[in-house]
Amino acid sequence: MTEQTNTPILRFKGFNDEWSLSTIGALGDFYYGKSAPKWSITKDVGIPCIRYGELYTKFNNVVNEIYSYTSMPKEKLRFSKGGEILIPRVGEDPLDFAKCVYLPQKDIAIGEMISVYNTKENPLFLTYYFNTKMKYEFAKRVEGASVSNLYYSYLEDIKLKIPDIREQQKLGVFFSKLDRQIELEEEKLELLEQQKRGYMQKIFTQELKFKNSQLENIKWSYKTLEELNSFFTDGNYGESYPKSEDMSDKNDGVAFLRGSNLKKGRITLEDANYISKKKHSELTTGHLFLDDIVIAVRGSLGAVGYVNENMVGNNINSQLAIIRTSSSLLYGKYLLYYLMSNQGKKELLSRVTGTALKQLPIKQIKQIKVPVPKLYEQHKIANFLSELDNLIDNQTEKIELLKERKKGFLQKMFV
Repeated sequence: MTEQTNTPILRFKGFNDEWSLSTIGALGDFYYGKSAPKWSITKDVGIPCIRYGELYTKFNNVVNEIYSYTSMPKEKLRFSKGGEILIPRVGEDPLDFAKCVYLPQKDIAIGEMISVYNTKENPLFLTYYFNTKMKYEFAKRVEGASVSNLYYSYLEDIKLKIPDIREQQKLGVFFSKLDRQIELEEEKLELLEQQKRGYMQKIFTQELKFKNSQLENIKWSYKTLEELNSFFTDGNYGESYPKSEDMSDKNDGVAFLRGSNLKKGRITLEDANYISKKKHSELTTGHLFLDDIVIAVRGSLGAVGYVNENMVGNNINSQLAIIRTSSSLLYGKYLLYYLMSNQGKKELLSRVTGTALKQLPIKQIKQIKVPVPKLYEQHKIANFLSELDNLIDNQTEKIELLKERKKGFLQKMFV
Protein backbone atom coordinates (compact mmCIF):
# COMPACT_ATOMS: atom_id res chain seq x y z
CA MET A 1 0.00 0.00 0.00
CA THR A 2 1.12 3.57 -0.65
CA GLU A 3 -0.02 5.89 2.13
CA GLN A 4 -0.63 8.78 -0.29
CA THR A 5 -3.10 6.99 -2.55
CA ASN A 6 -4.68 4.35 -0.25
CA THR A 7 -4.27 1.65 -2.88
CA PRO A 8 -3.03 -1.94 -2.51
CA ILE A 9 0.36 -3.09 -3.82
CA LEU A 10 -1.20 -5.63 -6.19
CA ARG A 11 -4.44 -5.10 -8.15
CA PHE A 12 -6.42 -6.57 -11.00
CA LYS A 13 -6.15 -4.78 -14.34
CA GLY A 14 -8.63 -1.98 -14.87
CA PHE A 15 -8.82 -0.85 -11.23
CA ASN A 16 -6.96 2.35 -10.37
CA ASP A 17 -9.17 4.33 -7.98
CA GLU A 18 -8.22 4.85 -4.36
CA TRP A 19 -9.99 2.81 -1.71
CA SER A 20 -12.45 4.85 0.31
CA LEU A 21 -12.56 5.23 4.09
CA SER A 22 -15.66 4.12 6.00
CA THR A 23 -16.72 2.26 9.16
CA ILE A 24 -18.22 -1.18 9.67
CA GLY A 25 -21.37 0.42 11.08
CA ALA A 26 -21.81 2.70 8.06
CA LEU A 27 -21.55 -0.21 5.63
CA GLY A 28 -24.17 -2.47 7.24
CA ASP A 29 -26.11 -3.46 10.34
CA PHE A 30 -25.98 -6.23 12.95
CA TYR A 31 -28.27 -8.53 14.87
CA TYR A 32 -27.77 -11.57 17.10
CA GLY A 33 -28.89 -15.09 16.30
CA LYS A 34 -31.29 -16.99 18.55
CA SER A 35 -30.81 -20.05 20.71
CA ALA A 36 -30.43 -23.53 19.24
CA PRO A 37 -29.49 -25.36 22.48
CA LYS A 38 -27.29 -28.44 22.49
CA TRP A 39 -30.13 -30.77 23.51
CA SER A 40 -32.07 -29.79 20.37
CA ILE A 41 -29.25 -30.60 17.92
CA THR A 42 -29.28 -33.57 15.55
CA LYS A 43 -27.11 -34.47 12.57
CA ASP A 44 -29.71 -34.86 9.85
CA VAL A 45 -33.28 -34.25 11.08
CA GLY A 46 -34.97 -30.91 11.77
CA ILE A 47 -34.18 -27.34 10.81
CA PRO A 48 -30.68 -26.67 9.41
CA CYS A 49 -28.69 -24.45 11.75
CA ILE A 50 -25.25 -23.04 12.47
CA ARG A 51 -23.83 -22.91 16.00
CA TYR A 52 -21.07 -20.56 17.06
CA GLY A 53 -18.53 -23.33 17.73
CA GLU A 54 -18.79 -24.39 14.09
CA LEU A 55 -17.37 -21.03 13.01
CA TYR A 56 -14.12 -22.17 14.65
CA THR A 57 -14.12 -25.84 13.67
CA LYS A 58 -16.14 -26.45 10.50
CA PHE A 59 -15.92 -23.53 8.10
CA ASN A 60 -13.13 -21.84 6.19
CA ASN A 61 -14.43 -18.36 5.26
CA VAL A 62 -17.52 -19.72 3.45
CA VAL A 63 -20.38 -22.01 4.54
CA ASN A 64 -20.45 -24.75 1.90
CA GLU A 65 -22.16 -27.43 3.98
CA ILE A 66 -24.53 -27.58 6.96
CA TYR A 67 -23.52 -29.90 9.81
CA SER A 68 -26.27 -29.42 12.41
CA TYR A 69 -30.05 -29.46 12.65
CA THR A 70 -32.30 -28.31 15.49
CA SER A 71 -35.68 -29.50 16.74
CA MET A 72 -36.56 -26.03 18.11
CA PRO A 73 -39.85 -24.49 16.87
CA LYS A 74 -39.39 -22.08 13.96
CA GLU A 75 -40.84 -19.13 15.89
CA LYS A 76 -38.01 -19.39 18.43
CA LEU A 77 -35.28 -19.23 15.79
CA ARG A 78 -33.75 -16.55 13.59
CA PHE A 79 -33.13 -17.37 9.94
CA SER A 80 -30.68 -16.18 7.31
CA LYS A 81 -31.80 -14.40 4.17
CA GLY A 82 -28.61 -15.37 2.36
CA GLY A 83 -25.52 -13.20 2.01
CA GLU A 84 -24.80 -12.54 5.70
CA ILE A 85 -21.45 -12.49 7.49
CA LEU A 86 -21.35 -14.50 10.74
CA ILE A 87 -18.99 -13.38 13.51
CA PRO A 88 -18.41 -15.40 16.72
CA ARG A 89 -19.60 -13.58 19.82
CA VAL A 90 -17.95 -15.89 22.38
CA GLY A 91 -14.47 -17.42 22.45
CA GLU A 92 -11.29 -17.96 24.45
CA ASP A 93 -8.42 -16.19 22.71
CA PRO A 94 -9.19 -12.59 21.59
CA LEU A 95 -7.27 -13.22 18.37
CA ASP A 96 -9.73 -16.00 17.47
CA PHE A 97 -12.67 -13.65 16.92
CA ALA A 98 -11.60 -12.75 13.39
CA LYS A 99 -13.04 -16.10 12.30
CA CYS A 100 -15.85 -14.70 10.21
CA VAL A 101 -17.83 -16.82 7.78
CA TYR A 102 -19.87 -15.87 4.72
CA LEU A 103 -23.30 -17.55 4.62
CA PRO A 104 -24.74 -17.57 1.08
CA GLN A 105 -27.70 -19.85 1.88
CA LYS A 106 -31.08 -18.60 3.10
CA ASP A 107 -33.40 -20.18 5.70
CA ILE A 108 -30.54 -21.35 7.94
CA ALA A 109 -31.17 -20.92 11.69
CA ILE A 110 -28.35 -18.93 13.31
CA GLY A 111 -27.31 -19.62 16.92
CA GLU A 112 -27.51 -16.91 19.59
CA MET A 113 -23.75 -16.65 20.23
CA ILE A 114 -23.26 -15.36 16.69
CA SER A 115 -23.32 -11.74 15.51
CA VAL A 116 -24.92 -11.48 12.07
CA TYR A 117 -23.81 -8.68 9.74
CA ASN A 118 -25.86 -7.52 6.75
CA THR A 119 -24.27 -5.25 4.17
CA LYS A 120 -24.93 -3.84 0.72
CA GLU A 121 -21.22 -4.18 -0.01
CA ASN A 122 -19.87 -7.50 -1.23
CA PRO A 123 -20.09 -9.79 1.85
CA LEU A 124 -17.59 -12.31 0.51
CA PHE A 125 -14.96 -9.59 0.11
CA LEU A 126 -15.68 -8.22 3.60
CA THR A 127 -15.39 -11.70 5.12
CA TYR A 128 -11.82 -12.01 3.86
CA TYR A 129 -11.13 -8.41 4.87
CA PHE A 130 -12.40 -8.97 8.44
CA ASN A 131 -10.41 -12.19 8.81
CA THR A 132 -7.14 -10.54 7.82
CA LYS A 133 -7.06 -6.75 8.24
CA MET A 134 -9.46 -6.63 11.21
CA LYS A 135 -7.94 -9.41 13.34
CA TYR A 136 -6.27 -7.09 15.85
CA GLU A 137 -9.05 -4.49 15.74
CA PHE A 138 -11.54 -7.18 16.79
CA ALA A 139 -9.16 -8.47 19.49
CA LYS A 140 -8.84 -5.00 21.07
CA ARG A 141 -12.61 -4.89 21.62
CA VAL A 142 -12.98 -8.29 23.30
CA GLU A 143 -14.16 -8.35 26.94
CA GLY A 144 -13.79 -11.03 29.62
CA ALA A 145 -11.08 -13.32 30.95
CA SER A 146 -11.53 -17.11 30.74
CA VAL A 147 -14.58 -16.67 28.48
CA SER A 148 -14.30 -13.68 26.15
CA ASN A 149 -17.15 -11.79 24.51
CA LEU A 150 -17.27 -9.56 21.45
CA TYR A 151 -20.44 -7.45 21.22
CA TYR A 152 -21.31 -6.13 17.79
CA SER A 153 -21.86 -2.61 19.18
CA TYR A 154 -18.07 -2.49 19.72
CA LEU A 155 -17.41 -3.24 16.05
CA GLU A 156 -19.50 -0.53 14.46
CA ASP A 157 -16.96 2.29 14.81
CA ILE A 158 -14.02 0.33 13.35
CA LYS A 159 -12.57 2.15 10.35
CA LEU A 160 -11.76 0.32 7.13
CA LYS A 161 -10.85 1.07 3.54
CA ILE A 162 -12.74 -0.55 0.67
CA PRO A 163 -12.68 -0.44 -3.14
CA ASP A 164 -15.72 -0.04 -5.37
CA ILE A 165 -18.21 -2.90 -5.55
CA ARG A 166 -16.79 -4.31 -8.81
CA GLU A 167 -13.31 -4.72 -7.33
CA GLN A 168 -14.83 -6.16 -4.14
CA GLN A 169 -16.63 -8.76 -6.24
CA LYS A 170 -13.47 -9.68 -8.11
CA LEU A 171 -11.42 -10.03 -4.91
CA GLY A 172 -14.09 -12.11 -3.17
CA VAL A 173 -14.31 -14.56 -6.07
CA PHE A 174 -10.52 -14.74 -6.41
CA PHE A 175 -9.95 -15.70 -2.77
CA SER A 176 -12.90 -18.08 -2.65
CA LYS A 177 -11.39 -19.93 -5.63
CA LEU A 178 -8.04 -20.10 -3.83
CA ASP A 179 -9.82 -21.50 -0.76
CA ARG A 180 -11.61 -24.07 -2.87
CA GLN A 181 -8.32 -25.18 -4.42
CA ILE A 182 -6.85 -25.60 -0.92
CA GLU A 183 -9.92 -27.56 0.22
CA LEU A 184 -9.65 -29.94 -2.75
CA GLU A 185 -5.97 -30.57 -2.01
CA GLU A 186 -6.82 -31.17 1.66
CA GLU A 187 -9.43 -33.71 0.58
CA LYS A 188 -6.75 -35.50 -1.46
CA LEU A 189 -4.52 -35.51 1.62
CA GLU A 190 -7.26 -37.00 3.76
CA LEU A 191 -7.83 -39.74 1.17
CA LEU A 192 -4.11 -40.59 1.20
CA GLU A 193 -4.12 -40.77 5.00
CA GLN A 194 -7.24 -42.95 4.95
CA GLN A 195 -5.57 -45.18 2.37
CA LYS A 196 -2.50 -45.55 4.57
CA ARG A 197 -4.62 -46.41 7.63
CA GLY A 198 -6.52 -48.96 5.57
CA TYR A 199 -3.36 -50.62 4.29
CA MET A 200 -1.89 -50.76 7.80
CA GLN A 201 -5.04 -52.40 9.12
CA LYS A 202 -5.01 -55.02 6.37
CA ILE A 203 -1.27 -55.66 6.39
CA PHE A 204 -0.99 -56.35 10.10
CA THR A 205 -4.04 -58.63 10.10
CA GLN A 206 -2.68 -60.36 6.96
CA GLU A 207 -5.79 -59.44 4.97
CA LEU A 208 -3.53 -57.81 2.39
CA LYS A 209 -0.94 -60.10 0.84
CA PHE A 210 1.91 -59.06 -1.44
CA LYS A 211 2.35 -60.88 -4.72
CA ASN A 212 5.44 -63.05 -5.16
CA SER A 213 5.91 -63.03 -1.43
CA GLN A 214 5.85 -65.53 1.39
CA LEU A 215 3.22 -63.28 2.96
CA GLU A 216 0.76 -65.04 0.66
CA ASN A 217 0.78 -68.31 2.52
CA ILE A 218 2.73 -68.13 5.78
CA LYS A 219 0.96 -67.31 9.01
CA TRP A 220 3.01 -64.91 11.12
CA SER A 221 4.24 -65.81 14.58
CA TYR A 222 3.96 -63.35 17.47
CA LYS A 223 6.88 -62.63 19.79
CA THR A 224 7.50 -60.11 22.54
CA LEU A 225 10.02 -57.34 22.03
CA GLU A 226 12.09 -58.91 24.79
CA GLU A 227 12.09 -62.27 22.98
CA LEU A 228 13.31 -60.43 19.88
CA ASN A 229 16.43 -59.27 21.76
CA SER A 230 15.47 -55.60 21.68
CA PHE A 231 17.31 -53.09 23.87
CA PHE A 232 15.40 -50.63 26.08
CA THR A 233 16.32 -47.45 27.91
CA ASP A 234 14.57 -44.28 29.07
CA GLY A 235 15.32 -40.69 30.00
CA ASN A 236 15.28 -41.19 33.75
CA TYR A 237 18.77 -39.96 34.59
CA GLY A 238 18.24 -39.54 38.34
CA GLU A 239 20.54 -36.95 39.91
CA SER A 240 22.20 -36.38 36.53
CA TYR A 241 18.96 -35.05 34.99
CA PRO A 242 19.62 -31.67 33.29
CA LYS A 243 19.07 -28.54 35.38
CA SER A 244 18.42 -25.04 34.06
CA GLU A 245 22.15 -24.30 33.81
CA ASP A 246 22.57 -27.38 31.58
CA MET A 247 20.16 -26.05 28.96
CA SER A 248 21.48 -24.49 25.77
CA ASP A 249 20.30 -22.90 22.55
CA LYS A 250 19.79 -24.56 19.19
CA ASN A 251 23.11 -23.45 17.69
CA ASP A 252 25.29 -24.64 20.53
CA GLY A 253 23.46 -27.64 21.97
CA VAL A 254 21.87 -31.04 21.39
CA ALA A 255 18.12 -31.57 21.06
CA PHE A 256 16.60 -32.89 24.30
CA LEU A 257 13.43 -34.49 22.98
CA ARG A 258 10.06 -34.69 24.74
CA GLY A 259 6.64 -36.13 23.92
CA SER A 260 5.52 -33.15 21.85
CA ASN A 261 8.42 -33.80 19.45
CA LEU A 262 6.80 -37.09 18.32
CA LYS A 263 4.25 -36.49 15.58
CA LYS A 264 2.69 -39.10 13.29
CA GLY A 265 5.68 -41.42 13.52
CA ARG A 266 8.18 -38.63 12.91
CA ILE A 267 10.54 -36.82 15.22
CA THR A 268 10.35 -33.06 14.80
CA LEU A 269 12.64 -30.46 16.35
CA GLU A 270 9.90 -27.83 16.35
CA ASP A 271 9.83 -26.25 19.84
CA ALA A 272 12.52 -28.69 21.00
CA ASN A 273 14.58 -28.01 24.11
CA TYR A 274 18.38 -28.20 23.92
CA ILE A 275 21.04 -29.28 26.41
CA SER A 276 24.73 -28.44 26.38
CA LYS A 277 27.07 -30.80 24.56
CA LYS A 278 28.87 -31.40 27.84
CA LYS A 279 25.66 -32.56 29.53
CA HIS A 280 24.75 -34.65 26.50
CA SER A 281 28.10 -36.45 26.73
CA GLU A 282 27.25 -37.43 30.32
CA LEU A 283 23.79 -38.84 29.47
CA THR A 284 24.99 -41.60 27.16
CA THR A 285 22.03 -43.97 27.66
CA GLY A 286 19.71 -41.49 25.95
CA HIS A 287 21.74 -41.05 22.76
CA LEU A 288 19.73 -41.85 19.62
CA PHE A 289 20.97 -44.32 17.00
CA LEU A 290 19.77 -44.96 13.47
CA ASP A 291 16.64 -47.15 13.33
CA ASP A 292 15.77 -46.54 17.01
CA ILE A 293 12.12 -46.14 17.95
CA VAL A 294 11.38 -43.38 20.44
CA ILE A 295 8.18 -43.85 22.45
CA ALA A 296 6.33 -41.59 24.90
CA VAL A 297 6.03 -43.34 28.26
CA ARG A 298 4.47 -40.38 30.08
CA GLY A 299 2.28 -37.52 28.93
CA SER A 300 1.32 -38.22 25.29
CA LEU A 301 1.40 -41.98 25.97
CA GLY A 302 2.10 -44.25 23.03
CA ALA A 303 3.27 -41.56 20.59
CA VAL A 304 6.18 -42.94 18.58
CA GLY A 305 8.90 -41.59 16.31
CA TYR A 306 11.52 -43.13 14.04
CA VAL A 307 15.18 -42.11 14.23
CA ASN A 308 16.44 -41.39 10.72
CA GLU A 309 19.83 -39.99 9.71
CA ASN A 310 18.82 -36.45 10.67
CA MET A 311 17.86 -37.39 14.23
CA VAL A 312 20.89 -39.53 15.13
CA GLY A 313 22.82 -38.20 18.13
CA ASN A 314 20.00 -36.34 19.86
CA ASN A 315 18.88 -37.17 23.41
CA ILE A 316 15.59 -37.87 25.27
CA ASN A 317 13.98 -36.51 28.42
CA SER A 318 12.08 -38.39 31.13
CA GLN A 319 8.85 -38.55 29.09
CA LEU A 320 10.47 -40.84 26.54
CA ALA A 321 12.07 -44.24 26.11
CA ILE A 322 14.06 -45.91 23.33
CA ILE A 323 13.43 -49.28 21.70
CA ARG A 324 16.51 -50.46 19.82
CA THR A 325 15.75 -53.59 17.83
CA SER A 326 18.12 -56.41 16.96
CA SER A 327 18.72 -55.76 13.26
CA SER A 328 18.88 -59.48 12.46
CA LEU A 329 15.41 -60.12 13.93
CA LEU A 330 13.29 -56.97 13.75
CA TYR A 331 13.46 -53.94 11.45
CA GLY A 332 12.90 -50.73 13.43
CA LYS A 333 10.76 -49.02 10.81
CA TYR A 334 8.54 -52.10 10.52
CA LEU A 335 8.04 -51.95 14.30
CA LEU A 336 7.20 -48.25 14.00
CA TYR A 337 4.37 -48.91 11.55
CA TYR A 338 3.06 -51.78 13.62
CA LEU A 339 2.91 -49.58 16.74
CA MET A 340 1.04 -46.95 14.69
CA SER A 341 -1.55 -49.46 13.44
CA ASN A 342 -4.83 -50.08 15.27
CA GLN A 343 -3.58 -53.47 16.43
CA GLY A 344 -0.26 -52.06 17.62
CA LYS A 345 -1.87 -49.14 19.45
CA LYS A 346 -4.24 -51.51 21.22
CA GLU A 347 -1.36 -53.78 22.25
CA LEU A 348 0.72 -50.84 23.40
CA LEU A 349 -1.98 -49.03 25.38
CA SER A 350 -3.02 -52.26 27.09
CA ARG A 351 0.37 -52.08 28.86
CA VAL A 352 -0.29 -48.67 30.44
CA THR A 353 -0.24 -48.65 34.25
CA GLY A 354 -1.41 -46.19 36.91
CA THR A 355 -4.64 -44.27 37.47
CA ALA A 356 -4.08 -40.59 38.25
CA LEU A 357 -0.59 -40.67 36.74
CA LYS A 358 -0.56 -43.05 33.80
CA GLN A 359 2.71 -44.34 32.42
CA LEU A 360 4.21 -47.04 30.24
CA PRO A 361 7.03 -48.76 32.16
CA ILE A 362 9.87 -50.41 30.25
CA LYS A 363 9.03 -53.77 31.82
CA GLN A 364 5.63 -53.49 30.11
CA ILE A 365 7.11 -52.34 26.80
CA LYS A 366 9.27 -55.47 26.80
CA GLN A 367 6.11 -57.59 26.78
CA ILE A 368 4.56 -55.96 23.71
CA LYS A 369 3.77 -58.70 21.19
CA VAL A 370 4.71 -58.10 17.57
CA PRO A 371 3.81 -60.11 14.43
CA VAL A 372 7.10 -61.32 12.97
CA PRO A 373 7.32 -62.16 9.25
CA LYS A 374 10.70 -62.85 7.65
CA LEU A 375 13.10 -59.92 7.87
CA TYR A 376 13.02 -59.15 4.14
CA GLU A 377 9.21 -59.09 4.34
CA GLN A 378 9.44 -56.60 7.19
CA HIS A 379 11.55 -54.36 4.94
CA LYS A 380 9.06 -54.78 2.09
CA ILE A 381 6.16 -53.74 4.33
CA ALA A 382 8.05 -50.77 5.79
CA ASN A 383 9.18 -49.57 2.36
CA PHE A 384 5.64 -49.81 0.99
CA LEU A 385 4.24 -47.72 3.85
CA SER A 386 7.18 -45.29 3.58
CA GLU A 387 6.24 -44.64 -0.04
CA LEU A 388 2.75 -43.71 1.12
CA ASP A 389 4.30 -41.40 3.71
CA ASN A 390 6.29 -39.71 0.94
CA LEU A 391 3.09 -39.10 -1.03
CA ILE A 392 1.48 -37.67 2.10
CA ASP A 393 4.51 -35.42 2.70
CA ASN A 394 4.42 -34.13 -0.88
CA GLN A 395 0.70 -33.42 -0.64
CA THR A 396 1.14 -31.66 2.71
CA GLU A 397 3.89 -29.49 1.24
CA LYS A 398 1.67 -28.62 -1.72
CA ILE A 399 -1.07 -27.45 0.65
CA GLU A 400 1.36 -25.37 2.71
CA LEU A 401 2.66 -23.68 -0.45
CA LEU A 402 -0.91 -22.83 -1.51
CA LYS A 403 -1.62 -21.37 1.93
CA GLU A 404 1.54 -19.28 1.79
CA ARG A 405 0.56 -18.08 -1.67
CA LYS A 406 -2.86 -17.06 -0.39
CA LYS A 407 -1.30 -15.29 2.59
CA GLY A 408 0.95 -13.31 0.25
CA PHE A 409 -1.98 -12.24 -1.93
CA LEU A 410 -4.00 -11.17 1.14
CA GLN A 411 -1.14 -8.96 2.30
CA LYS A 412 -0.67 -7.33 -1.11
CA MET A 413 -4.26 -7.03 -2.36
CA PHE A 414 -5.90 -5.43 0.70
CA VAL A 415 -5.35 -1.92 2.11
